[in-house]
Amino acid sequence: MKREELNSLLAEIRGVRDRTMAELSDIPESDFAVPVDLPRWDEVRRVLLRFGEHMREHANQIEKAREDLQRSRTMPQHMLAEAERAWGQVLAATTGLADSDLDTAPEPGSWSVRTVLAHMLETEQRYLDAVRRARAGAPDQD
Repeated sequence: MKREELNSLLAEIRGVRDRTMAELSDIPESDFAVPVDLPRWDEVRRVLLRFGEHMREHANQIEKAREDLQRSRTMPQHMLAEAERAWGQVLAATTGLADSDLDTAPEPGSWSVRTVLAHMLETEQRYLDAVRRARAGAPDQD
């Protein structure tokens, strides 16, 4: 599989996951017992549990395939993979937040969710720019 095909497939998976999160992040627990038409996961609760398990199961399968192919990650790739895990935690932490939650600081002097996310955006861009400059041989301008 060419890298473009892999990226396209990953984007498709991401798209379905994004739609799932958008449509189901505010599902009430009262809907847990609603039956679904899947033979092994016969109610909404079980499907939601499987949603996370399925991704972890196959991530482990891919990790094992890499190991078997002797294609372990380089240290930079490992570090970037850890950053992606952290991104998943950020997405999880924002699931189900209402618009009104975004600007409410949990306690005086602390940051609101929106402030934290704006800070993350600015910092991510600064990190990328710094590495680009370093790789291009330009002096750091932080």
